Amino acid sequence: MRNKITIRKSKIQGAGRGVFATDDIKKGEVLEICPVLIFNKKDTSHIMDSSLNDYVYAYDKGQTMFVLGYGSLYNHSNTPNAKYELLVEPDRAEKDNEFCFTAIKPIRKNEEIYISYGTDHFS
Repeated sequence: MRNKITIRKSKIQGAGRGVFATDDIKKGEVLEICPVLIFNKKDTSHIMDSSLNDYVYAYDKGQTMFVLGYGSLYNHSNTPNAKYELLVEPDRAEKDNEFCFTAIKPIRKNEEIYISYGTDHFS
């Protein structure tokens, strides 16, 4: 999985780092599966007042998640080439959930990989 992606300076001005393909990636190919850390509401309020705010995902009931691996470094695009989904399994503890990043179109070697943060993220 992760052998086809790496971290480099993003092509988006001011974005810092981004995730890039190191080889051609096919539509439907899994880019990586990442463990998550779930933060309660109290911790979330501290995170939102820190530089970590740009790296967490909204979760449930005012909680946030930090996605390990490269998961918190994918940049946003209105025309993404990848998607993410939270993998929830009924027999697994909530803290053991994972994020799966998948290509939604072919991605060429050296191309930056983008996901959509959704319209709510920017409101």
